[in-house]
Amino acid sequence: LTLTLGGCGFHLRGSDTGALPLSLAHVRVVMTGSRLAYPPLLVEMENALKARGVQDNDARAPVLNLESESYDVQVLGVDTTGKVSSYLINYKVGFYLGDATGQVLLAHQTVKLQREYTFDRLNVLATEKEQNFLNTEVRRDAVRQILRRLAVYRRNALLGPP
Repeated sequence: LTLTLGGCGFHLRGSDTGALPLSLAHVRVVMTGSRLAYPPLLVEMENALKARGVQDNDARAPVLNLESESYDVQVLGVDTTGKVSSYLINYKVGFYLGDATGQVLLAHQTVKLQREYTFDRLNVLATEKEQNFLNTEVRRDAVRQILRRLAVYRRNALLGPP
């Protein structure tokens, strides 16, 4: 059974090493619209690319443009006293891949993620830590989804122009 599944190309979700194609061995990452010198999403993406052996020192390299990152927190539930008991985090980031001349290689796409967490009025510090942890995890999940979409670009590039 294992040989049959392995032979047809089946692999468990999450078992992909995240290797990018040779055409993306050099990628520069830029982020627009951030007021921070080193936005967490940019740092997370650069670290993920470096972990996969991708270099960013070539001026002719494709450019991964990260833009329109947004967090939105909504009230998800209230208790019997009318106080908030849970929240929903909506996270969204847009991106596209272009070449050094500005031509679009991979059209603009958006990654949307949601996470919910409960609010404990009696343990506010732990709830704040949970929210910070969820924000970090949502950002990491978005980076993984963007990398998976870049892997799809590889398949399209190998087949030729669309």
